[in-house]
Amino acid sequence: MGSDTEHNGGGNASAFLTGFLMGGVIGAAIALLKAPRSGQETRHMLEERVRELEEQARQTTEEARAQARQVSAQLSESAKELQKKAQETVERAQSEARRVGEQVSESAKKVRKEAEETAEEARSEAQEIGQEVAGSAEQMEAS
Repeated sequence: MGSDTEHNGGGNASAFLTGFLMGGVIGAAIALLKAPRSGQETRHMLEERVRELEEQARQTTEEARAQARQVSAQLSESAKELQKKAQETVERAQSEARRVGEQVSESAKKVRKEAEETAEEARSEAQEIGQEVAGSAEQMEAS
């Protein structure tokens, strides 16, 4: 979308400059036809008008170049700002991912420790039950 605007802006400036120059030439031609002057006066008037048109064209061209430089500088600054914001977003996401990873690791360590403790308790209870069963079996044999 931005390149279309830039392209159209360049086309508009070119069209304006062409129209401006054509208007100047047509105006000069009409002035020659309407004004009774000698050949030398006419040539002098034409030379003067051509110089004026050249100066106006130069000024218009310089203004267009200055605007193009300004737009280019603005676009460059906008691109730098976007790049900076994107980098900041990436850094925040990486930091958050590290933080979440650390939390998951800590939670996994706690779960493992609790599982080991539960397994140890289950072994102890199983041994106690085994001893009770053995004791009961011995009593039953003795009776």
